[in-house]
Amino acid sequence: MKVLASAGGPETRWYRGHADVSWTLIPSLARKREWIESEILLLKKFKQNAIPRIAAPLGSEWDWLFLAQHHGLPTRLLDWSENPLIGLYFACESDAGADGRFWILRPNDLNEKSSPGTPGILLFGHDKILDHYLPEEAKSPSPIQPPVAAVAARSFGRIVAQSGTFTICHRSFEPLESVHEGAYLESYSIPLARKAFIREQLKVLGINVMTVYPDLTHLAEYVKSEF
Repeated sequence: MKVLASAGGPETRWYRGHADVSWTLIPSLARKREWIESEILLLKKFKQNAIPRIAAPLGSEWDWLFLAQHHGLPTRLLDWSENPLIGLYFACESDAGADGRFWILRPNDLNEKSSPGTPGILLFGHDKILDHYLPEEAKSPSPIQPPVAAVAARSFGRIVAQSGTFTICHRSFEPLESVHEGAYLESYSIPLARKAFIREQLKVLGINVMTVYPDLTHLAEYVKSEF
């Protein structure tokens, strides 16, 4: 709680939780070489079969990337939250047989190091510098760019529920904690023995599987857990 109390103030901070303290800050795409090599094909197949399953056509390539990310397709995006309690929830969501880790990112500091002169936090679909990070563009022969922090229009329920924000990689998938020597990051371990207690405390504060994942499957999971 001392860490959360110190998270206030004027400086922008984002939060992320890992259920296993050993996990690094890499996007899901970087977990398998085959996924990196097949990134564009993965997204094409997702689009091909997703269209009949969504209510309305999506407006941009970024919207497709956000939709794919939040339904589990490997992407170059890494999720963060503006809400520290969401980060803490993910650090404690699963016991995973290991301690968890709670990450704090200063996105303005990251962007100042990655792209000096950048006007603070970037916005997908608005700041043209981000177009270089789209899958098609990132694979073109151009200088490798370091990861940056950006926000998106919250047009999906899960981004809204999780106060979602992102960092995004270019062609290098070096763990974020190693880029620029991790000067814009802090982290704290969450002992395995305390995870269940923290989950109960978060539940009292309205942070649970039903509120973090706003879909019927997780609603049913939450209701089942109450009995």
